[in-house]
Amino acid sequence: MQALGQLAEEAGIHRDYWDIAGTLHVTSDATKRAILAAMGISAATDAEAAQSLTAWRERPWRDLLPPVVVVRRFAPDTPVSVEVAVPDELAFSRLGWRLEVENGDVHEDAPPACALPVVAMADIGGRTVARRRLDLPTPLPEGYHTLSVRFAGRNARTRVIVAPPAAYVPGWMAAGERRWGLACQLYGLKRAKDWGVGDFAALEEAMAEAGKLGAAMLGINPLHALFPPWPDACSPYSPSSRVFLNPLMIAVDEIGIASPGLDAFTARDCVKKTLRAAKRRGLIDYPAVSDAKFKALAALYADFLEMPAEKTAAFEAFCVEGGDSLRRFAEFSALHETMGGLPWNTWPAPFQDPDSPEVAAYALANAGRVTFHAFLQWLAEGQLAAAARRNPGVGLYRDLAIGASADGADAWANQGGLVTGASFGAPPDAFSAVGQDWGLPPPHPHRMRDDAYAGFAALLRANMRHAAALRLDHVMGLMRLFWIPNGTGVAEGAYVSYPFDDLLAIVALESVRNRCVVIGEDLGTVPDACRARMAAERLLSYRVLYFEKWPSGLFKRPEAYPPLALVTPTTHDMPTIAGHWQGRDVALRAEIGLFGGPEEAETESRNRAEERAALAGALADQGLSPEPPPAADPAQATPEALAALTASVLRFAARPPSALLMVNVGDMLAEDTQINLPGTVAEHPNWSRRMKLAANKIAANPAVRTAVAAIRRER
Repeated sequence: MQALGQLAEEAGIHRDYWDIAGTLHVTSDATKRAILAAMGISAATDAEAAQSLTAWRERPWRDLLPPVVVVRRFAPDTPVSVEVAVPDELAFSRLGWRLEVENGDVHEDAPPACALPVVAMADIGGRTVARRRLDLPTPLPEGYHTLSVRFAGRNARTRVIVAPPAAYVPGWMAAGERRWGLACQLYGLKRAKDWGVGDFAALEEAMAEAGKLGAAMLGINPLHALFPPWPDACSPYSPSSRVFLNPLMIAVDEIGIASPGLDAFTARDCVKKTLRAAKRRGLIDYPAVSDAKFKALAALYADFLEMPAEKTAAFEAFCVEGGDSLRRFAEFSALHETMGGLPWNTWPAPFQDPDSPEVAAYALANAGRVTFHAFLQWLAEGQLAAAARRNPGVGLYRDLAIGASADGADAWANQGGLVTGASFGAPPDAFSAVGQDWGLPPPHPHRMRDDAYAGFAALLRANMRHAAALRLDHVMGLMRLFWIPNGTGVAEGAYVSYPFDDLLAIVALESVRNRCVVIGEDLGTVPDACRARMAAERLLSYRVLYFEKWPSGLFKRPEAYPPLALVTPTTHDMPTIAGHWQGRDVALRAEIGLFGGPEEAETESRNRAEERAALAGALADQGLSPEPPPAADPAQATPEALAALTASVLRFAARPPSALLMVNVGDMLAEDTQINLPGTVAEHPNWSRRMKLAANKIAANPAVRTAVAAIRRER
């Protein structure tokens, strides 16, 4: 039992945790064994646990080099060193090393190992082994460097990552300026020539409108690639790939490539009829829109293949730059179609392995379809880049989901880096009294390190492209994730630690390189040290007005908000300002049956009444009581009163000293429908609502202009 506990702790499994209600949950031995098994660590019996513990502790002494070394560069001459494991009997042998600096510089030497200082010693399998410190040349610039070592017939390589002391902060933010931005759901944007779903051309129009209003940023939902064979699987927070873009967002009419095939397709009466019907709907008809758009893009692609080399050179260069990552994504996308959209772990066994000869043969035999999916990424990337480039005064604020679907491209291509024996979620918190299982596979914390964090860095790089800011969904996941072993429930879950220091260093490095502000979504059960560390790292805290309350239930005054934060009245998982006041979400949850019974629904209604009273008190305290005031009975609230309430809440949210305010366009329009209702799939049209207002009409809308005037009174 003692070995099991020690092994679990050293592997990062927490012994216990406190939930939001103050209840202590102790991790059971069964949960420890299940999570260790999911990590690939044998511990089914006490004897296995003891053997695994020995192997775990000996590994740093048996490997010549660690898989990665991460250093923060607090000063130009910050020393950088790597520990090398040297058996004592070989101490007089020469240790040849070669350091390839990212900028092309090379340093090398071959001193005797005994010349390196001893850091620690241990007896490993009857041999005395010393870990000796190899000091690397300084100053070593920020970046990703490669160290190779040759010693006693062994060769090893490691990645040396040198990161800045903190993430990027623009000059205006460092000077204490406060700015604001608009937020919207890209898929919901409308424009005259769209195909029934928002697209990158609509994004460009929305960014231009934001600029007219004086907004510094435009925030959007994650742009992650979803599942074309499953068009109704539209949640951007459960994607196929977080690295690649959703090609459904391509604006077909803005591609700029002459294509008779595309013209002929769009001229068909049946296509025109489909698109007219899709554009009239208030909800996105994902199956119809996806079918039409992908067929149109296939017709375009067929013509593109016939073009001369000079016309396709940019695409060829894109494929070369995309490398293995793009190739594997394209192969998965084609295979997923061929396999009828079935989850990849149900495919014939050879096709479940991306490195199998069968997958290579399939890719060769179906090169056209594989390359088609790379072509879609090229088009999407070009249109996203154009939207950002043509609106230089408005920063694009992107969103990175915490995980990807176990059935998707990322999971297929990176099976060693994800855990298949568990999912992750959250213990009981403000969002769910019983906790949540998000059904997503956790990244493997130890293999992230073994990979020298290459996948994590590439993920950040992909999502910071063309962005002025990036929101990290559930930023606590850099520190710990709540794992739930397969076949159990949330009650059997436990927290697992991640290499927090290293991951934050890479966030800082990519943030500075991409000149991208980082916002950490720190809602829910937040570890005590997390927010303090975020501030030190210059990551903006994510403060939602309706959650910023004291234990008494009173709302915090604006001056209690931290300067280094993003403030927003609502999120995509919450009702709008108007909907919250009216209790639309409570009524909807009761109607759907999400409450345990009538008593629970009644309790939630009472809680909402108390929250309305607390909000009215907070507004009055700031001299912001709406006029006319909303009726005491929320069902009787008039549109005028809800608009006045919205303006007051926006003024309150704009008043804190926090650097950034983000406001949803739906709130400005006093809409009362919710983007996503947690706990539902088919019961509510999540991720499907189209904005009632055209993207290029946002700045001229009277309600929007009134809301902006309210914001400008405060910042």
